[in-house]
Amino acid sequence: MITVSINKEQRLELEQFRALASSKNSEKALIVLLSSEGKSVSQIADTLKRNPHTVRDWLKRYNADGLKGLSRKYSPGRPDEKRAKLKDHIREILLDSPIDHGYKDHVWSVPLIVYDAASKLNLSVSGDTVTRALNDMGYSYKRPTKTVPARAPTKKEKAERIQSMIEEIKGILSKGETEIYALDESHFSTEPYLVRGWFKKRWPPQNKDKLQKRKSHILWMLKLNDTTILLEAIKAV
Repeated sequence: MITVSINKEQRLELEQFRALASSKNSEKALIVLLSSEGKSVSQIADTLKRNPHTVRDWLKRYNADGLKGLSRKYSPGRPDEKRAKLKDHIREILLDSPIDHGYKDHVWSVPLIVYDAASKLNLSVSGDTVTRALNDMGYSYKRPTKTVPARAPTKKEKAERIQSMIEEIKGILSKGETEIYALDESHFSTEPYLVRGWFKKRWPPQNKDKLQKRKSHILWMLKLNDTTILLEAIKAV
Protein backbone atom coordinates (compact mmCIF):
# COMPACT_ATOMS: atom_id res chain seq x y z
CA MET A 1 0.00 0.00 0.00
CA ILE A 2 1.38 3.39 -1.05
CA THR A 3 0.89 6.38 1.24
CA VAL A 4 2.29 9.88 1.47
CA SER A 5 3.32 11.62 4.66
CA ILE A 6 3.90 15.40 4.47
CA ASN A 7 4.60 18.20 6.95
CA LYS A 8 2.97 21.64 7.12
CA GLU A 9 5.55 23.21 4.82
CA GLN A 10 5.12 20.50 2.18
CA ARG A 11 1.33 20.82 2.41
CA LEU A 12 1.60 24.56 1.81
CA GLU A 13 3.84 23.95 -1.20
CA LEU A 14 1.33 21.46 -2.62
CA GLU A 15 -1.58 23.85 -2.12
CA GLN A 16 0.32 26.66 -3.81
CA PHE A 17 1.35 24.32 -6.63
CA ARG A 18 -2.25 23.24 -7.06
CA ALA A 19 -3.48 26.87 -7.21
CA LEU A 20 -0.95 27.95 -9.83
CA ALA A 21 -0.57 24.78 -11.91
CA SER A 22 -2.60 23.61 -14.88
CA SER A 23 -5.73 21.58 -14.21
CA LYS A 24 -3.84 18.34 -14.89
CA ASN A 25 -0.98 19.14 -12.50
CA SER A 26 -3.49 20.50 -9.98
CA GLU A 27 -5.13 17.08 -9.90
CA LYS A 28 -1.78 15.43 -9.26
CA ALA A 29 -1.26 17.65 -6.22
CA LEU A 30 -4.76 16.79 -5.02
CA ILE A 31 -3.93 13.08 -5.25
CA VAL A 32 -0.98 13.62 -2.90
CA LEU A 33 -3.01 15.76 -0.51
CA LEU A 34 -5.81 13.17 -0.32
CA SER A 35 -3.26 10.42 0.33
CA SER A 36 -1.70 12.49 3.13
CA GLU A 37 -5.15 12.69 4.72
CA GLY A 38 -5.34 8.91 4.91
CA LYS A 39 -7.28 8.15 1.73
CA SER A 40 -6.39 4.87 0.04
CA VAL A 41 -5.47 4.54 -3.62
CA SER A 42 -8.86 3.02 -4.46
CA GLN A 43 -10.71 5.78 -2.59
CA ILE A 44 -8.77 8.50 -4.42
CA ALA A 45 -9.35 6.75 -7.74
CA ASP A 46 -13.10 6.57 -7.08
CA THR A 47 -13.26 10.22 -6.02
CA LEU A 48 -11.36 11.57 -9.02
CA LYS A 49 -12.64 8.97 -11.52
CA ARG A 50 -9.10 7.85 -12.30
CA ASN A 51 -7.46 4.50 -12.81
CA PRO A 52 -5.87 3.23 -9.55
CA HIS A 53 -2.66 2.58 -11.47
CA THR A 54 -2.49 6.31 -12.39
CA VAL A 55 -3.04 7.36 -8.77
CA ARG A 56 -0.40 4.92 -7.55
CA ASP A 57 2.08 6.14 -10.18
CA TRP A 58 1.81 9.80 -9.18
CA LEU A 59 2.16 8.97 -5.49
CA LYS A 60 5.36 7.06 -6.30
CA ARG A 61 6.70 10.02 -8.25
CA TYR A 62 6.00 12.43 -5.43
CA ASN A 63 7.67 10.16 -2.89
CA ALA A 64 10.70 9.91 -5.16
CA ASP A 65 11.11 13.49 -6.43
CA GLY A 66 8.64 15.74 -4.62
CA LEU A 67 7.01 18.49 -6.69
CA LYS A 68 9.46 17.87 -9.54
CA GLY A 69 7.99 14.41 -9.90
CA LEU A 70 4.52 15.89 -10.43
CA SER A 71 5.78 18.30 -13.07
CA ARG A 72 7.61 15.70 -15.16
CA LYS A 73 5.80 14.82 -18.37
CA TYR A 74 7.12 11.30 -18.59
CA SER A 75 8.59 8.88 -16.12
CA PRO A 76 12.39 8.63 -16.08
CA GLY A 77 14.12 5.70 -17.67
CA ARG A 78 14.23 4.21 -21.13
CA PRO A 79 12.12 6.18 -23.65
CA ASP A 80 9.14 4.54 -25.25
CA GLU A 81 10.43 2.83 -28.43
CA LYS A 82 7.08 3.13 -30.19
CA ARG A 83 6.91 6.87 -29.51
CA ALA A 84 10.52 7.36 -30.60
CA LYS A 85 9.90 5.41 -33.80
CA LEU A 86 6.80 7.51 -34.53
CA LYS A 87 8.67 10.79 -33.99
CA ASP A 88 11.51 9.69 -36.28
CA HIS A 89 8.97 8.85 -38.97
CA ILE A 90 7.13 12.15 -38.58
CA ARG A 91 10.39 14.09 -38.67
CA GLU A 92 11.29 12.39 -41.95
CA ILE A 93 7.99 12.69 -43.82
CA LEU A 94 7.33 16.31 -42.86
CA LEU A 95 10.40 17.28 -44.86
CA ASP A 96 8.39 16.40 -47.98
CA SER A 97 4.94 17.07 -49.34
CA PRO A 98 2.38 14.26 -49.10
CA ILE A 99 2.35 14.33 -52.91
CA ASP A 100 5.97 13.14 -52.85
CA HIS A 101 4.74 10.05 -50.98
CA GLY A 102 1.97 9.25 -53.45
CA TYR A 103 -0.94 11.04 -51.73
CA LYS A 104 -3.27 13.63 -53.25
CA ASP A 105 -3.20 15.95 -50.23
CA HIS A 106 -0.92 18.98 -50.29
CA VAL A 107 -0.29 19.13 -46.52
CA TRP A 108 0.08 16.53 -43.80
CA SER A 109 -2.91 15.99 -41.51
CA VAL A 110 -3.10 13.84 -38.38
CA PRO A 111 -5.28 11.14 -40.04
CA LEU A 112 -2.87 11.01 -42.97
CA ILE A 113 0.14 10.62 -40.66
CA VAL A 114 -1.71 7.85 -38.77
CA TYR A 115 -2.41 6.05 -42.06
CA ASP A 116 1.15 6.55 -43.32
CA ALA A 117 2.68 5.19 -40.11
CA ALA A 118 0.40 2.16 -40.24
CA SER A 119 1.03 1.39 -43.91
CA LYS A 120 4.80 1.93 -43.93
CA LEU A 121 5.86 0.92 -40.42
CA ASN A 122 2.96 -1.29 -39.37
CA LEU A 123 2.73 1.12 -36.44
CA SER A 124 -0.74 1.38 -34.90
CA VAL A 125 -1.18 4.77 -33.21
CA SER A 126 -4.15 7.01 -32.44
CA GLY A 127 -4.69 10.56 -33.65
CA ASP A 128 -4.14 11.83 -30.10
CA THR A 129 -0.76 10.10 -29.97
CA VAL A 130 0.29 11.71 -33.25
CA THR A 131 -0.93 15.13 -32.08
CA ARG A 132 1.05 14.87 -28.84
CA ALA A 133 4.15 13.81 -30.77
CA LEU A 134 3.81 16.77 -33.13
CA ASN A 135 3.40 19.21 -30.24
CA ASP A 136 6.40 17.72 -28.44
CA MET A 137 8.48 18.20 -31.58
CA GLY A 138 7.58 21.88 -31.82
CA TYR A 139 4.93 21.68 -34.55
CA SER A 140 1.62 23.54 -34.53
CA TYR A 141 -1.45 23.30 -36.77
CA LYS A 142 -1.82 26.61 -38.58
CA ARG A 143 -2.09 28.38 -41.88
CA PRO A 144 1.32 29.63 -43.07
CA THR A 145 1.84 33.31 -43.84
CA LYS A 146 3.05 34.37 -47.24
CA THR A 147 6.39 36.12 -46.99
CA VAL A 148 8.84 37.72 -49.34
CA PRO A 149 11.43 35.07 -50.26
CA ALA A 150 14.94 35.40 -48.92
CA ARG A 151 16.34 35.92 -52.43
CA ALA A 152 14.02 38.88 -53.20
CA PRO A 153 15.91 41.99 -54.38
CA THR A 154 16.44 44.85 -51.93
CA LYS A 155 14.99 48.33 -52.47
CA LYS A 156 18.40 49.51 -53.61
CA GLU A 157 18.70 46.67 -56.13
CA LYS A 158 15.19 47.42 -57.45
CA ALA A 159 16.01 51.11 -57.84
CA GLU A 160 19.24 50.29 -59.66
CA ARG A 161 17.40 47.90 -62.00
CA ILE A 162 14.74 50.50 -62.80
CA GLN A 163 17.38 53.15 -63.46
CA SER A 164 19.21 50.70 -65.73
CA MET A 165 15.99 50.10 -67.69
CA ILE A 166 15.40 53.86 -68.02
CA GLU A 167 18.91 54.38 -69.40
CA GLU A 168 18.37 51.50 -71.81
CA ILE A 169 15.12 53.05 -73.02
CA LYS A 170 16.76 56.46 -73.42
CA GLY A 171 19.44 54.87 -75.57
CA ILE A 172 16.83 53.31 -77.82
CA LEU A 173 14.87 56.59 -78.09
CA SER A 174 17.99 58.49 -79.14
CA LYS A 175 18.31 56.36 -82.28
CA GLY A 176 15.24 57.78 -83.97
CA GLU A 177 11.48 57.71 -84.06
CA THR A 178 10.17 55.09 -81.65
CA GLU A 179 6.72 53.85 -80.67
CA ILE A 180 6.31 53.27 -76.92
CA TYR A 181 3.61 51.02 -75.46
CA ALA A 182 3.06 51.25 -71.71
CA LEU A 183 1.26 48.42 -69.94
CA ASP A 184 0.00 48.27 -66.40
CA GLU A 185 1.39 45.64 -64.06
CA SER A 186 -0.39 42.30 -63.74
CA HIS A 187 -0.49 39.67 -61.01
CA PHE A 188 -0.71 35.94 -61.11
CA SER A 189 -0.63 33.29 -58.41
CA THR A 190 0.65 29.73 -58.64
CA GLU A 191 -1.31 28.87 -55.50
CA PRO A 192 -4.50 30.89 -54.82
CA TYR A 193 -4.69 30.01 -51.14
CA LEU A 194 -2.68 28.29 -48.42
CA VAL A 195 -4.37 25.59 -46.39
CA ARG A 196 -3.71 24.72 -42.77
CA GLY A 197 -1.09 22.14 -41.95
CA TRP A 198 1.54 21.09 -39.41
CA PHE A 199 4.45 23.51 -39.43
CA LYS A 200 7.29 24.27 -37.08
CA LYS A 201 6.52 27.07 -34.65
CA ARG A 202 7.80 30.42 -35.96
CA TRP A 203 7.53 28.94 -39.47
CA PRO A 204 8.92 30.05 -41.89
CA PRO A 205 12.03 30.87 -42.16
CA GLN A 206 13.20 27.50 -43.49
CA ASN A 207 10.78 27.50 -46.41
CA LYS A 208 10.86 31.16 -47.42
CA ASP A 209 12.12 30.34 -50.90
CA LYS A 210 9.10 28.08 -51.49
CA LEU A 211 6.57 30.78 -50.66
CA GLN A 212 7.02 33.07 -53.64
CA LYS A 213 3.45 32.59 -54.80
CA ARG A 214 2.71 35.98 -56.35
CA LYS A 215 4.76 38.18 -58.64
CA SER A 216 4.29 41.49 -60.46
CA HIS A 217 5.20 41.60 -64.11
CA ILE A 218 6.01 45.04 -65.54
CA LEU A 219 6.21 45.00 -69.33
CA TRP A 220 7.69 47.61 -71.63
CA MET A 221 7.40 47.35 -75.41
CA LEU A 222 9.41 49.60 -77.71
CA LYS A 223 8.95 49.66 -81.47
CA LEU A 224 11.93 50.95 -83.41
CA ASN A 225 11.29 50.94 -87.16
CA ASP A 226 10.19 47.34 -87.81
CA THR A 227 11.77 45.89 -84.69
CA THR A 228 9.74 45.34 -81.52
CA ILE A 229 11.66 45.11 -78.25
CA LEU A 230 10.07 43.70 -75.13
CA LEU A 231 11.57 44.54 -71.75
CA GLU A 232 10.34 42.64 -68.72
CA ALA A 233 10.89 43.35 -65.05
CA ILE A 234 9.79 40.92 -62.37
CA LYS A 235 9.44 41.77 -58.72
CA ALA A 236 8.12 39.76 -55.79
CA VAL A 237 5.15 41.09 -53.82
